[in-house]
Amino acid sequence: MASITLQDISLKDYGLTERVKQLRSNYFRALPELCVERPRLVTRYSLDHGLFKNVRISILDKAKLYRYVLENRTPIVRHTKGYEKGMKLFEFKEPSLFAGSTTGKFKGVPIYPEFLGLTLWPELWTISKRNSNPFHITEAEVRELNYQIFPHWIENNILELARKWCKTGAGNCLSQMKLHERLVFFLASKPECISHTVPDFSKAVRLGLRGIINQAKENQAKTTDPAQKDFYAAICQVSEGIITYSKRLASAAQSLSDQEEESDSELKRDLRQIAAVYRHVPEFPARSFREGLTTVWVVWTAIHLENPNVGLSLGRLDQLLYELYRRDIDSGILNLQDAIELVCCLWLKIGDHVPAMPDTGEQLFGGTGSNQAITFGGVDKDGVDAVNDLTYVMLRATELLKLRDPNPNARYYQGINSGDYLKRLCEINIETGAIPAIHNDRAVINGLTAKGETIEQARDYGVIGCVEPGSNGRFYGHTGAILLNLAAALELTLFNGRHRHTGMDLLISRETGNPGSFKTFGEFKAAFEAQAQWLIDQAVTLNNVFGKTHQKHYPTPILSTFFEGPMEKGKDLIEGGAVINSSGAAIIGLGDVTDSISAVERLVFKDRVVTFDTLLDAIQKNFVGYEKIKTRLSNPDKTSKYGNEDPGADANAAWIVEMLDRAFSEKENYRGGKYRVGYWSMTMHAGFGRLTKALPSGRADSENFTSGITPVSGQTPYLTKALNSVATLPARYLSGGVAFNMKYTPSNQSRQEMLDDFAASVEAYFDDNDGRRDGGMEIQFNVINREALLDIMRNPASNSELLVRVSGYTAYFKDLNPQMQKEIIDRTEYLLSTGQMIPHKLLPVPERRQ
Repeated sequence: MASITLQDISLKDYGLTERVKQLRSNYFRALPELCVERPRLVTRYSLDHGLFKNVRISILDKAKLYRYVLENRTPIVRHTKGYEKGMKLFEFKEPSLFAGSTTGKFKGVPIYPEFLGLTLWPELWTISKRNSNPFHITEAEVRELNYQIFPHWIENNILELARKWCKTGAGNCLSQMKLHERLVFFLASKPECISHTVPDFSKAVRLGLRGIINQAKENQAKTTDPAQKDFYAAICQVSEGIITYSKRLASAAQSLSDQEEESDSELKRDLRQIAAVYRHVPEFPARSFREGLTTVWVVWTAIHLENPNVGLSLGRLDQLLYELYRRDIDSGILNLQDAIELVCCLWLKIGDHVPAMPDTGEQLFGGTGSNQAITFGGVDKDGVDAVNDLTYVMLRATELLKLRDPNPNARYYQGINSGDYLKRLCEINIETGAIPAIHNDRAVINGLTAKGETIEQARDYGVIGCVEPGSNGRFYGHTGAILLNLAAALELTLFNGRHRHTGMDLLISRETGNPGSFKTFGEFKAAFEAQAQWLIDQAVTLNNVFGKTHQKHYPTPILSTFFEGPMEKGKDLIEGGAVINSSGAAIIGLGDVTDSISAVERLVFKDRVVTFDTLLDAIQKNFVGYEKIKTRLSNPDKTSKYGNEDPGADANAAWIVEMLDRAFSEKENYRGGKYRVGYWSMTMHAGFGRLTKALPSGRADSENFTSGITPVSGQTPYLTKALNSVATLPARYLSGGVAFNMKYTPSNQSRQEMLDDFAASVEAYFDDNDGRRDGGMEIQFNVINREALLDIMRNPASNSELLVRVSGYTAYFKDLNPQMQKEIIDRTEYLLSTGQMIPHKLLPVPERRQ
């Protein structure tokens, strides 16, 4: 246990340095720019070495490709220009203490033609002019992508390679592929990435890459297996490439220093120090806190060359780097202000890129960053309090910067971590309005051990992407492999295997009976379970086909280098090299489906105030002519609503999560692991909601679904009841993580009174009631009132930096599409002083953008 030596854990006397203020200003001023360098180098090497002709691409082939990219990419020490609003070029100084970048731009958009990069192709000439989140690109770069790069990938990206496999009959998944392309049933994310995980940076920090290379060579000499020999050779190739890239950055920094005329200027000293640091790390073990941060950063940029960053996460840096930090503080070579400045510089570097989002994607995921989660606090492998001084340093940097990336997540173990630590987390939420998310260690650890992780592995979890827990550096789970629309299973149940989005004449799944003929609620539940299991079968089948396509064409030597398991097994991650293997499914629409099922139980089978046929007619007509039914369905006092401590509704929610966990747990993925289930939705609850007609819950056509595991907006008048209902759901069925969104409005209370009430609400939600429940698994907040959001919606320029919590991640409110902005505004809003909901009407559904 690390003792806390800080006199004031808030570190309120330490602010942003002038260096960081300048960096942050440039960060918010700059528009994202599409970067052509990576696809150019990858395409050139693939053409020169015949990789497009290979039926299977070996891990050694991929490693040599990445070494080529690392040794030929531009070593940028400091950016000097960018583009701002109106696509105007502006020049600036970038006084960062870290060299290198994820792309060749100050704020870049990396392109991966192997994945879904080609979805940008139709928009290359217009993407800089679109209204929503435009990307800058020059005409020369458009022509290069259009004529020299993208054509080579038409049949060589993951989606088309999988489709080709399906057409041959070997994959046997054409029907699942068609279902996937209808967008309303489920999405499989492997065509976009396979990067939802936390790497293991510890060997790079403690041994250096030279130590990793030596270990790989020793293992290579011991094995007679050709595949293992190639694997170890691949580790050496990519590690040498990373070392070369770092030394090229050192040389570039030294060259800039030599050009500086003043012999003792601050710029010259900075550049000399950068050169010295990058000459040493990551090749050799880190000797200081700054070198440890630099090692993480250089490795991070290399991992991004291999895989699109959609949920690649940083893990527990406050644990990994604490000893280096403590040594530097104790020796006097580092002070608190310097430490905060270093962390701020790294945080701004981590946010130096955004996902390549086509216009259609903007409608589903608009405003998202790369969701690079970082994890603070909690307990260590032995169950001891792991909160340390560096935890508070990193929290202070997070509070000061108010960035969407990295995505901060704090662990809290009730009874082990201090109450002062929890209040500090709540205080930062009040200050930033949205961060960090807070995770209940006891519940999360219970959920992970239920899936077979040892207690030591589970205690060492890091948060992945949005809110997904996984044992740090050893869990390869692609937690967002499947995004399942649970309301689609309900739709198939209500209309006997058909879906209104695809037309009532088309049988999509199996016929489970006309609901009007069901005599009992049990029959209806059985039909829903059958439809849900059918949908799960389709999604898992397609996910496994995509996974096998990755195995044939997309080995991952860089990520495998920085993971626990592959070195010992001599096996790539994509082949099952990790210590813990699984795949993940995120369920969208739990609250809406629970309320719909509860409405059927209460109104049709229990109170018998409406027939099933009448209810179906009402939702088909979007309740036109059935206003009285809609009023009753929308009234928590007249029907059962999840989030109100209603026994029937809470029982239905518990049944659903148990049923889904059981159904997915029976499935095996392409690496021999099992599936885990989570309840976080990014912005898919808005996207899927837009495509879904009215539901028995009283929800109207095209309304947003509720986010994550949160009860439906406006249906939970009392905060305590909402917290208690969600907290009753067993953690063993929620191992993929949950996003529970709460919205607290600023009040007339004193800051201390609000903080006390805030912390008390978290304590109550996490409480296990003397072992009778696990307690809530995760909670996250928006601390802002409705009128402030409406003002920004009407005038985005009024607060372009406002952070809001979406579902697991944060975004700048101005970047969200109107449908998602509406969902944030419509969320249930509580006054902490009374614990009561502030009533308001839902905004109208935005017009569909053509």
